[in-house]
Amino acid sequence: MRANYIVDAERIDRLLRVFEEQNGALPGIVAPAARGALIDQIIDSEQRVRYFSVLQERILDPASCDPADPGFDPLRAALIHRDAGNYDEAVWLVFLYVHFGKHLRAGWRYIRDVYGRLGEGELWDWSNTSNDVTAFRYWLDDHQEALRAAPGPQGFGNHRKYESLKAWTDNGTGAAFESYVAWVHSGGGEHAQRFAAFASLTPEERFDALYRSLREVSRFGRIAKFDYLTTLHRLGLTEAVPPHSYLVGATGPLAGARMLLEPDGSTASARDLQVTLQSLSSATGLAPDILEDAVCNWQKSPDRYVRFSG
Repeated sequence: MRANYIVDAERIDRLLRVFEEQNGALPGIVAPAARGALIDQIIDSEQRVRYFSVLQERILDPASCDPADPGFDPLRAALIHRDAGNYDEAVWLVFLYVHFGKHLRAGWRYIRDVYGRLGEGELWDWSNTSNDVTAFRYWLDDHQEALRAAPGPQGFGNHRKYESLKAWTDNGTGAAFESYVAWVHSGGGEHAQRFAAFASLTPEERFDALYRSLREVSRFGRIAKFDYLTTLHRLGLTEAVPPHSYLVGATGPLAGARMLLEPDGSTASARDLQVTLQSLSSATGLAPDILEDAVCNWQKSPDRYVRFSG
């Protein structure tokens, strides 16, 4: 048990009780075991967010930017490029991080292989990809066998396990890359210009406007849009914070919210549950992305804490 666990657990329990004193008991965590399991998941979610702050306090190895190096890491690479003034490349790496995800056993392999062009020399960085996305799609098509034939495990991350490396289908990586480039270019050609269109909005309004605009990006569903924007914010690449947990269109987070708020066969709509969960967020100060992640993992094992990742 880590040193601050008891302090964090008592703090979160106290925050939940503040809400319950004003709104009644949260029915899904009346049982002590369920309450404890949810609190543990909230602690885990807070730790995952805290990791981004810790990462930015470290001196990062430039090798993190090299997909041919064993130390390659797209998040660390994004920070290095951010600090070097390469804003487009930093945001592009966040897109790659979300699109491919991190496979449980293969790690960053798909990002490394595609971004690094299988070690051919140049990278499929933002400049090369955005200036000739058709050439990228031809490359991807030509290297299908090589991308799958290399030794060792392979695959997309857990949240992206239904994605495809296909170059020319409407639901493959080729279409995702081309539509993302088009989305950025529709704002002027650079990420900074794309985001500048929402500069007059509050951080919450900005998140919502960007979230809605990302529907133009192929294969960027609810989870991808949410993860992309929250990651950009956590890395200091844009000031956009979720106003709520975006339960409409969700699966795991919606099931978790329903289990927590109305577990007895409720037919409440996703939007109504979203409003109630936002009330919980406002009353406790637990951010919407923290609650979204926590209830999603909690509903997988509501009476016994199980650590989940990815």
